[in-house]
Amino acid sequence: MNYLAHLFLAGQNDGIILGNLLEDFVTGPIENETNSKLPKDVKLGLLMHRQIDTMTDSHPVVKECKELFYPNFGKYSPIIIDVLFDHFLVKNWEIFTEEPFDSFRPRVYKSLKNYLNIQPEHLQGMINSMIEHDWLKNYKENWGLERAFLNLNKRINKPEVDLRLSLKEFEENYYFINEKFLDFFEDLKKHCDNFLKEQKLDV
Repeated sequence: MNYLAHLFLAGQNDGIILGNLLEDFVTGPIENETNSKLPKDVKLGLLMHRQIDTMTDSHPVVKECKELFYPNFGKYSPIIIDVLFDHFLVKNWEIFTEEPFDSFRPRVYKSLKNYLNIQPEHLQGMINSMIEHDWLKNYKENWGLERAFLNLNKRINKPEVDLRLSLKEFEENYYFINEKFLDFFEDLKKHCDNFLKEQKLDV
């Protein structure tokens, strides 16, 4: 899943919210020599992120969506679906939470400003840009998706790869992907809510 879904599923705990983003910047087992020094709730966020990714990668409904993009985008299809699912999360926001989207964003942005001492410099820069340009809001619009794909193109750094072209398949299969997203995300949210309850944390 992409940024918005990870932050949404992380609940209310600042450390778990941060850990869900930090996971992309750490390597190895959660309890290795370096990661074991992180605060407990941040480590729970790392674990949650990994469980979310595992469930996403293995879910049959997600595989159906990936297959739409494999002919033209191959191994990059999972990345495309991660971004598109953030779009559908915004579109279907009220189905999954009573918290207004306009209240959610400043809450998580505030949470991400915590634990500055353990954030890698690159993560701090990404968070600052996310807050300044309100990335989470932009996923609702096609131009926001195009911008997200442009940033991914820069990271992939292969002239023959342009993920923005996936918006054609996205538009052609919009209602099919939306239906599949709703089926999958209901399962994923239940899993994450149970994870938080087991840790006795707010959902």
